[in-house]
Amino acid sequence: MVISLIRYRSYYDTVLKYFPIIIAYTFLSEILGYIIGNFESFQIIYSEKRSFLNSFVYNIFDIVFFLYFYFVFWKAITNSTHREVIKYGTALFVISCLINLFFQNILILPQVYAITVGSLLLITFSIFYIRQTIAAKKSNCLILWTSIGLLIFYSFYPINMFLGVYSEAFYERFHLTQFHRLLIVAMYMCFIIGFWKMKRRPSMRISH
Repeated sequence: MVISLIRYRSYYDTVLKYFPIIIAYTFLSEILGYIIGNFESFQIIYSEKRSFLNSFVYNIFDIVFFLYFYFVFWKAITNSTHREVIKYGTALFVISCLINLFFQNILILPQVYAITVGSLLLITFSIFYIRQTIAAKKSNCLILWTSIGLLIFYSFYPINMFLGVYSEAFYERFHLTQFHRLLIVAMYMCFIIGFWKMKRRPSMRISH
């Protein structure tokens, strides 16, 4: 969060100008999720059988996070075919979120199916941008490092989520919570590298 603000002048007029807000929202969601998950006196769902559940906070966060980065990639990617894929992929994700509501209660359960669809789309869009950047021979780009971080994390996130919901014993046995946290660290390390290596260039400004 700090480095994103320190370096903000280098990308304030680019497609990532709202990135610090997303990082702050992530931080606040984690705090709220932790409080709900660990303090019975602070609950969204007031039920004896369903206390300490913070899925709703993370479900809303996932939707906002996915849609934000779909927009980023739609603006940053220049290939018209890939842009069409992103547009229809975004519609598919929204539909999957609506359908998921009929199978899993968004208030108390992770939206596994929507998260899986959203993750696969984000992986695809990240690869689109990484390939575009490699083809253009640009290696000092904040969006590139952001794409790498997203690719690392979301390649495993839906699998972790699925196992956590449907195979809790396996999840606990292999300490996948720690693995999940390691993936978070890896993703944010990529973000930090992107902020650190970023240089102000006229080509960073995107206006589609």
